[in-house]
Amino acid sequence: MNSAFQTFLIYSSVVVIVPFLVAVIRFKKMDQAWRSLALLIFFDFLVEAIGHILYFLKISNHFLWPIFILIEFTLLARIYKSEFKKMAISRFIPIVTLLFIAYVIADWLMAPNDDLSALPHFTEGVLILLLVLCYYYKNLSSFIETQLERQPMFWLSTGLFIYFSANSVIFIFSNYIQMLSINFFNLIWFTHSIFNILLYIFYTLTVCLIPKKLNYNI
Repeated sequence: MNSAFQTFLIYSSVVVIVPFLVAVIRFKKMDQAWRSLALLIFFDFLVEAIGHILYFLKISNHFLWPIFILIEFTLLARIYKSEFKKMAISRFIPIVTLLFIAYVIADWLMAPNDDLSALPHFTEGVLILLLVLCYYYKNLSSFIETQLERQPMFWLSTGLFIYFSANSVIFIFSNYIQMLSINFFNLIWFTHSIFNILLYIFYTLTVCLIPKKLNYNI
């Protein structure tokens, strides 16, 4: 990977500082449901920081990703469970979360040493996309929501839809692409970094739009 790609990959992840600072400022004004998003942003910031330190120390950071996947999915599932509290799907979200946690742990234990499995990333992406589609269906079928552009849940769901739609494909084919062409593999991860930046932008917009009280019950 040439220096230009490496520099972009490093600085693209630094963008997480923006939603991190906004979440810190607004944390006390959030209710419990939206604090899950703030905690995800804080954890994302921590993982990026540790990942960069390990990178410069030339130590593999692959062990971080199963942990991050578990925390990311659990916190996002918690937000959507709150959003769907009056729908039948909310009762299944905790069960799916526990099954996903068990699957990721089993995959990690069975994987070869320092091998980064793409399947947990792909599975997480599919599950998150299903939650996002349920949110869109809820709003399209009820016509209760007006001015969706002012709803934080709309922007969070849109950001997740864009991010996981692209990256689920990247994750599942990443090992094959790496064997096929290292230059194409680098280009794919360059694209992944762009979607990473977009996700951080949507996180920032979501946090900025969160009202002080939303009466969510978790």
